[in-house]
Amino acid sequence: MLGKQAPQSLALGQLGSTFIDDTDNHVGQWGRIYCIAACTFTTLTSGNLPDGTKCMVGSALTGITLSPGMELQGIFTVIKLASGKVVAYNI
Repeated sequence: MLGKQAPQSLALGQLGSTFIDDTDNHVGQWGRIYCIAACTFTTLTSGNLPDGTKCMVGSALTGITLSPGMELQGIFTVIKLASGKVVAYNI
């Protein structure tokens, strides 16, 4: 469950992060994905909120390209890039 200070810790990256620049399947728990180089997602799977509610339904974000500097926020459990570089911030 996310703690009271989680949003600030997430924004500051105090909970750690994962740099992804390959096309491997990455499994974890991230709350923010920041695009460093134009990136396209092959897989972007959402997790559940602490109360069990699904955070994102469907796969509308797969196959689109984000520009450098753009970010996604939510709860993500699987990230696979077709191309690009991102930093995924832990929750």
